[in-house]
Amino acid sequence: MPTLVVIAYRDETSAATADEQVQRLVRYLRIDPDAVAAVRRHRDGRFSLTTNHHPVAGGVSWGMVWMLVFELLFTRPADAGLGPLLELVAGSGIDERFRAEIRDRLDPGTSALFLGLADEQPDRVVEVLAPYGGEVLQVALSTAGLAALQEALHGGAAFEPALSAGRDPAPGTG
Repeated sequence: MPTLVVIAYRDETSAATADEQVQRLVRYLRIDPDAVAAVRRHRDGRFSLTTNHHPVAGGVSWGMVWMLVFELLFTRPADAGLGPLLELVAGSGIDERFRAEIRDRLDPGTSALFLGLADEQPDRVVEVLAPYGGEVLQVALSTAGLAALQEALHGGAAFEPALSAGRDPAPGTG
């Protein structure tokens, strides 16, 4: 089952630094670089979001998923037709309790790294990012809920977290 991992940092820059490390190691970690987003909460309360996404043929772009997740987390959505999509995101496992935990940790002057990971990856990724510190939160995402989101967005094949096709050895192991 896919997992949403959020690592909350007590400063504004650590999420971006950890994101840079993830981007350098995507092939080793076997994750899609699009499945990572960094959020910075400025001291004045504004949010900045950094994603690395591109259109994906036949699948949900993580950029679309992040847009909906952050809409659900940080705004009071004006309907604008997003209501059913936001319900699908919430129904995929990102319930109000988890959303509240994230919001509680993103005070002004903090940041967080968001990662959409396949079921075997969370421990490995968290271990690689441990030197950056932060508090780890995670929630299992419903494959059926993500498939329903895929269908609503594109009317296509079921969504599966994309893994990098690379199978490079760990850095320094030859």
